[in-house]
Amino acid sequence: MPHSCSSLTCSNRFTAEARARGISFHRFPKDKVLRKKWEKAVRRGGFNSNSSTMLCSEHFRPQDFDRTGQTVRLREGTVPVCCFRPPDNKPPRMSQTSQKAREPLPTKKDPPPQPEPKVVIVPTVDHAYASTPEELRVKLGEALTRVESLEREIRNVKDRERRARNTVSCLQEDLEVKKILNDELKERLDMYSDLPVHLLSKHSHEYTKEQREFAATLHSHGPKAYDYLRECLHINLPHPHTLQKWLSSGQTKPDLNTMMPDTPRPEDDTAQYLDFSGGQAAVRENMKLSQVNELPYEQFIKVFGNVVEKCPIVAAAVCSQRPFADVEALETAIYDFIDALSESGKEGILRCHPDLAGQDLQAGTLTQESMSEQATVGFDTLGADEVDSMSCLNEEYKERFGFPFVICTRMRDKASIFQEMRSRMANGCTEERERSIQEVKNICSLRLRDLVQADATAQF
Repeated sequence: MPHSCSSLTCSNRFTAEARARGISFHRFPKDKVLRKKWEKAVRRGGFNSNSSTMLCSEHFRPQDFDRTGQTVRLREGTVPVCCFRPPDNKPPRMSQTSQKAREPLPTKKDPPPQPEPKVVIVPTVDHAYASTPEELRVKLGEALTRVESLEREIRNVKDRERRARNTVSCLQEDLEVKKILNDELKERLDMYSDLPVHLLSKHSHEYTKEQREFAATLHSHGPKAYDYLRECLHINLPHPHTLQKWLSSGQTKPDLNTMMPDTPRPEDDTAQYLDFSGGQAAVRENMKLSQVNELPYEQFIKVFGNVVEKCPIVAAAVCSQRPFADVEALETAIYDFIDALSESGKEGILRCHPDLAGQDLQAGTLTQESMSEQATVGFDTLGADEVDSMSCLNEEYKERFGFPFVICTRMRDKASIFQEMRSRMANGCTEERERSIQEVKNICSLRLRDLVQADATAQF
């Protein structure tokens, strides 16, 4: 609700219309001595101010204001003038009978008064399409009403957000008191705190663009989990065949985010395409293109899900374009999908890449491809000074551009990578994003040729 001026005889209220008239509102000072002077100036018996009590600017002198900044402020130690205004001396109200009794009696019958001719005032405007002052006044009033409504909505949204935060905090404290919340559970709750629940409900007979993108991303993360959510929990998700139709027709171009899963885990039905000789699953190299074109959908994603780092959705999008005539056709399909993404989608791809010589490398949690690529330039054997230097460069780069530094390490050596990382700091955001996407394509090209024979062609 809008606040009112605390003066008893003042009707000004804290609204957009009042602010448009140049009226500002000021809260009572926190200093106790100065606050008492303000309360005395209001001249209301038994009046005590609180933190929300205000006086409007009409109760101060013009020299009391500091208007040098964007906000009108009162000068230090300012005391309002007397806020009490006595009622105006209006003539006593008289009834119609009393007014007729005071009128003099007519001496003779006067002729009936003739009505005065109405004078029509034509507004002087320069052009026929120009608005009159009255129309502008009406439009201004509507705009001010709209502003006041939007401000009220903003306040309500902030109040709801504050209440939600308090509720979550109370629930978390309750779990901690009951010793139900441990570190592992708290970490998992934080991980899923930004789940877009609003995308799981369908409000019309068609899916929105955001819902289609979310469903495609969710299905690429785990088809079995997707079927469970759809069939067992009855969440309103489209059928996988519908997703395939959207992807093949280009209706869905999903944006990517940093919540992409790691490289898919091997299963028994993909053993013919995976190698477990080293104790860790790895995709066999030099596959024939005929094998690529005959792979089932899920197996295709498992094999090519990491040609773009931690982005199996890229493989899911190009799978429907098979058969490919050669490896260059597969490469072109991936490039076209990346180029068609929005700016946020391209940045999502870049955020899936790890830091160079970062914590993931030290902890051994990188994907097999990234681990091998960083080891080719010796990032796994850096000295302490080099690790500190790279860590500083990584943080500075991410603070400037918002995504990690991406470079094809297999095309450079360690010294040139350090040098290029420093030189690319001077690029603009748009220029650096496109440069990084080109490096993603270079990495993708080399990873594809590790999987598929370079001279392989399909026989149709």
